[in-house]
Amino acid sequence: MSTVGPVVVGYDGSPSATSAVRWGAREARRRGARLEVVFARDAHDSHLDPSLPGGGENAQAGARALAERGRVQALEVEPDVEVEATVEHTTPAATLVGTSLDASIVVVGSGDHGRVRGELGGSVALAVAAHAHCPVVVVHGDVEALRDVNLPVVVGVDGSTHAAGALSHAAEVAVSRGASLRVVVAWWTRASAHLESYMAAEFPRERAENGAERLLAGALAQVHEEFPDLEVEGSTVEAQPAPALVRASEGAERLVVGSRGRGGFAALVLGSVSHSLVREAHCPVTIVR
Repeated sequence: MSTVGPVVVGYDGSPSATSAVRWGAREARRRGARLEVVFARDAHDSHLDPSLPGGGENAQAGARALAERGRVQALEVEPDVEVEATVEHTTPAATLVGTSLDASIVVVGSGDHGRVRGELGGSVALAVAAHAHCPVVVVHGDVEALRDVNLPVVVGVDGSTHAAGALSHAAEVAVSRGASLRVVVAWWTRASAHLESYMAAEFPRERAENGAERLLAGALAQVHEEFPDLEVEGSTVEAQPAPALVRASEGAERLVVGSRGRGGFAALVLGSVSHSLVREAHCPVTIVR
């Protein structure tokens, strides 16, 4: 039996959750881990959307049937992966945060298609990413079309503790996939509503640019030291972090960021940059705490 923590996928029958299950199955195979497909519904919700498999009056049977459908979808793409389907009677966010204690990663879809079908997209994905105890992957884009293409892993770095964890995680993923790594540092000096970077408030343009270059050099040096055989490149971009990383996500295998950057506020559920990327990126987004 594998000692690697399971890959946990939240499943609710939506198209985006199906993409998440398929992505998670392939990730479980690469990690040598088992896959847990989890359907969660609030214990006070006694009904299941009749349009879903097994839905209608017998909500419990419908929930089991829905979770089983997710398990079958995983086995269709990775028949040799050990897959378990479970039903939990609590809110989706609470369920997935709880499973993250023992998981290697938690995977959710990004879509929002109504009350039931969207339970694992939108605000739930944000809540899980903010509070999970392991990295959380929000699946975006046409992952089926890109699954056999050798694309780089992209990571956003801003000097924060969470970004340092994201850099290490991204490098490990790139090595495990035989992919290259691209490090992106965004810098911005003009005033903005949220001041994502402390440099925007305190430093003129030249010092901000120089600081970004130093930050990038330090990140590349760290990767070269820890993973000397990994192909890595980096760039600094004069732009606000969120749009810069959305652009960088085009043509990426996945985008990795910390849950909060240097501009984060403790009262926020999730940093503003990570919040934007969960909704707007063109590839799966990994949030690392």
